[in-house]
Amino acid sequence: MTPDFSPAMLKTFLAMRVAMMVRLDFPSLPRNGEKAALADLRKRSRLTRDEFELACDGRLKAGVARAKIWAALWIDPASLGIRLTDDGRQEGGDAA
Repeated sequence: MTPDFSPAMLKTFLAMRVAMMVRLDFPSLPRNGEKAALADLRKRSRLTRDEFELACDGRLKAGVARAKIWAALWIDPASLGIRLTDDGRQEGGDAA
């Protein structure tokens, strides 16, 4: 089985991580906590606001930018032999 690092899966992981961060790290009003969690992830990933918004919408295609966000989420596709391509897809990582 090959892990899925598609833009849609990244969108899902971002939403889940933000929800978890709001509950654990930013337990203020939900909207303020969500904004703080998103800002924290964007800063850790070192992406532009536009790139990060595309990722949150599931529309970020650039492989390097997606890899940066996955790294901010403590997940490394390269360690699994997967290379993220600029068309929103991935190469490698086939199960033996």
